[in-house]
Amino acid sequence: MEKIASISLLFLVYFLGSLALVQMSIRPMRKLISESRGNGKHWQTNYLKIMGFSLILSLATTLLAFYLFPDQSL
Repeated sequence: MEKIASISLLFLVYFLGSLALVQMSIRPMRKLISESRGNGKHWQTNYLKIMGFSLILSLATTLLAFYLFPDQSL
């Protein structure tokens, strides 16, 4: 239970930190795109790309931290 809690807390901290760094390097974008027929418009964003990249970075760093610093009490 302690291991799950520490992984969760470490992952959350790494995710928020990497999200801040990724947002500084990849600026959030939101622009209005009109459809080809001219009937409607929709917003095109890159939020999913930013969140996905942050998720991959935080997952990799969390796994690396647990690999490099294994629990010695077990």
